[in-house]
Amino acid sequence: MITVPYDLGAVGVEQVASADITKADTTVEIISLPANCLITRVIAEVTEAFNAATTNVLTVGTNVDVNDLLGEGDVNESASGFYESATVKAKKLTAAATVKAKYAYTGTAPTTGKATIYVFFVRLQP
Repeated sequence: MITVPYDLGAVGVEQVASADITKADTTVEIISLPANCLITRVIAEVTEAFNAATTNVLTVGTNVDVNDLLGEGDVNESASGFYESATVKAKKLTAAATVKAKYAYTGTAPTTGKATIYVFFVRLQP
């Protein structure tokens, strides 16, 4: 989880949290946000391609499956680049939530793989 302090009380100011996830991680906490925040954008930057033998799946979310912000198929894990969801554009939090990234694979374990996840958010007026 990122340890840089954010001003989560600042209303109307867009901020960004980021964290890395690697081939060795299964789940990484990016940031815990209070209720009444708007997640405006999530970007996955694959900086080193994941190379598991069969499948590589990188997702981001606040739900149990960790996939409501970036779902399976939103990221091309085997190619470096920047990826966003084609369908999810924003999410308003009505309760506190932790944004996490999750990496899963099938087949032979990967020997390479790293991504940085960026979560853009704004605290809304109460």
